[in-house]
Amino acid sequence: MPPSNPLEQLLGYQLRRASQAMMADLSAALTDLELKITEMSVLMVIEENPDITQSEIGRVLGIQRANMVPLTTQLERRGLIRKGVTTGRAQALRLTPAGRVLMRECRKRVTKHEARFLAGMPKSHRDALMLQLRMVWNQ
Repeated sequence: MPPSNPLEQLLGYQLRRASQAMMADLSAALTDLELKITEMSVLMVIEENPDITQSEIGRVLGIQRANMVPLTTQLERRGLIRKGVTTGRAQALRLTPAGRVLMRECRKRVTKHEARFLAGMPKSHRDALMLQLRMVWNQ
C-alpha cells in the first residue's frame, strides 16, 4: 500500500499539481514551435487586443513590467509582433502575418491539450470548475 499524502486535502497542493501536469503537457505541445507558454500567452493577448501596450499585457497576465521588455523584444526579433502607434512612451503591439499563422497553430494545439484534460468531465462540471478556480485566484 502506498504511503498516504496528507497534502492531498489542501487546495493549494491540488492546484499546484494540476497546474504542473497541464503546463508540462502544453509545454511539450509547443516545443517544436520553439515557443514557451509565456510567449504564447503574450501572443494570444495581442491577437485578441490589437494595439495593446506592454504594460496592459503585463497587467492581464500578471507579468512584471521588467519581464515584459525582454519577452516582447524576443517576439519582435522572431518576426511575430511589430510595434505600432506610440502614445507617450507606450508602444502599441500587433501580430505580424507570421505571428497570426503561428497563433492559428497554437490555438489548435491548446484546444487539443485542453480537450485531453477535460475529456472525462461533463460540460456543466467544466463551467463550474472554471468559475470556482477564477474565484480562488481573484481573492
